[in-house]
Amino acid sequence: MSTQQPPAKVLIADDHPVIVAALSEMLGSALDMDSIRIDSVSDGDRLLQALDDNLFDYLVMDLHMPGRLQSVSLLRAVLEKQPRLQVVIYTGTELPSLALTTLESGACAFVSKSSHPSTIVEAVLAVMRGNTYTDPAIDIASAKTHPWRQLSSAEQTVVLALARGENLQAIALDSNRSYKTVTTHKYNALRKLGLKSNDELFRYLEKHGLGHLLQ
Repeated sequence: MSTQQPPAKVLIADDHPVIVAALSEMLGSALDMDSIRIDSVSDGDRLLQALDDNLFDYLVMDLHMPGRLQSVSLLRAVLEKQPRLQVVIYTGTELPSLALTTLESGACAFVSKSSHPSTIVEAVLAVMRGNTYTDPAIDIASAKTHPWRQLSSAEQTVVLALARGENLQAIALDSNRSYKTVTTHKYNALRKLGLKSNDELFRYLEKHGLGHLLQ
C-alpha cells in the first residue's frame, strides 16, 4: 500500500503583494496543488521568525525587503536557521557579482525579476528536481573572472574595511596583523583593481555591483 507524500512546504518572502500572488498562482498552475503548501511573509524579520516557527522545504525570497538584515546577510541568516532549506533568490537585479555571491553562500537558484515570469517557475522546478539554476540573462561567467576575484581573502577584507571608512591602524588591530602587512594588502589590492587611492574604493564597489559586500 503506497503512502501519499506530504505536500512540499514553500515559503515566499517578498514585500510586494502582487508578486506574492502571481508567484503563488504560477506555482499552483505548474504543480499539483495537492503537492505543495504555500505560505508568505512580507519582510526579513517575519521571514526569520517564520523559520523559527516552522520547517520549510523551499524558499523563494527577495533580497531587499524591510527588516534588520538585507541582501546576502539575510540569506546567510536564513541558512543558519535552516541549513537544508532550498533557497531560490528572486530579486530586482541582474548583477552577476551578486548572483555569484548568493550561490556561493548557499542559494540554489538566482532569478531576476526583470526576466520573463516563466523563468522563476523554471528555476523553482529545477530546484525541486535537485538542480541549481541561474537566470540565463545573467552573465555569471563575468563575475567569476572579475578582477575582484584576483584579490586574496586578506586583501578583500582590507579593501572592504577601507571602503567602510576604517583606517589602516584599526584594520591591523581588528585583524591581528601588523600595520606593515595590512598596508601591503592595501597596495596590492589597489594595483590589482587598477585604482590609485582609497577614495576610489567605495565608488568602484558600487559601480561593479559589489556594494552588497559592505553589509
